[in-house]
Amino acid sequence: MEIGKPMPLASNKGKSFQGSIVLGKGFVLTSKEALDLIEKDPRNKEVLFPYLNGEDLNNDPNQEPSRWVINFFDWSEEKARTYPDCFDIVERSVKPERLIQKDKGGKEKWWQFLRPRKELYNAISELDQVMVINNHTRHHVFAFYSKNIVYSHALTVITIDSLSYYSIMTSQIMNEWAWHKGSTMGTSTLRYTSSQIFETFPFPPNISESENNFLKKLGEEYLAIQRNIMKSMNLGLTKIYNFFHNKDLRVDENTSVDNYNDILRLRNLQVKLDIAVLNLFGWSDINPNHNFYDIEYLPENDRTRFSIHPEARKEILKRLLSLNHQRYNEEVSENSKNIKTKHKKTGNQKKEANFPKLF
Repeated sequence: MEIGKPMPLASNKGKSFQGSIVLGKGFVLTSKEALDLIEKDPRNKEVLFPYLNGEDLNNDPNQEPSRWVINFFDWSEEKARTYPDCFDIVERSVKPERLIQKDKGGKEKWWQFLRPRKELYNAISELDQVMVINNHTRHHVFAFYSKNIVYSHALTVITIDSLSYYSIMTSQIMNEWAWHKGSTMGTSTLRYTSSQIFETFPFPPNISESENNFLKKLGEEYLAIQRNIMKSMNLGLTKIYNFFHNKDLRVDENTSVDNYNDILRLRNLQVKLDIAVLNLFGWSDINPNHNFYDIEYLPENDRTRFSIHPEARKEILKRLLSLNHQRYNEEVSENSKNIKTKHKKTGNQKKEANFPKLF
């Protein structure tokens, strides 16, 4: 194990997924085109779904999917053809693209998404909602969405519907882990890769019922204020958090008194939330000392953020990494106990008999 390198934790495995890789413009429809198809034949609704992408998530004030998509799941061509209105569109617009590309599976099953992510949709089928983040984002922020959506490959879906976990994910503690353990695109855009960020993060252990309820309450309030600001200012997540991190924020033509006060409330909630998460880890000795600081990993002309103190950030990252290594070693040790090894002594003749017969 390399010093400074976090390890993937088995406890986080199978809870985060990249969205579907559609590959084929013909799959994607405008809302009007999709609704017209449903009006023509209500059965078409069985293969038409809202299609969420990164632009919708980060820049639409309502965070609603702007397009729809034709989805034949992992069905056979014969079954897909029983929806002729939609199948004809895909056959006409997608098939020619697929037949000239290199992926063998994409050619053979041209009516399906290139990567349908069946495991993702199976995982969320029992949930009321999931957490979603843009894979390329200026600010490390999540939103909740329902399961009846096709998620673009530009998104990472976290298959957890808990508001208490949303609070942990929204904390500056998780934010710092993401920026330091993930990668960047350019200098100011986080490239969210769940294998580097989510799967390695050592979540607080043994959360009590009272702690869970407190985190849930904070998450509910945080989301309510965030949505109110987006609605009242008619701005998406990215622009709202540009205001959130603006130390010169004031009431002017862009920010009303109510907007100003709501952003201050959101900052105050961020402080409460971060302190609550530090307490979950048992790190109440760390003083987060929230204020506006220059973040060293951001570009010089845009590095001021409302954050915890630089020294506190360093200490938190050090402890998180240590905890990651501790958890990883515990999981490896526990796994080795569960593996039953069989020791057999065999002579040369028996060894030969154990080789597979190829002919």
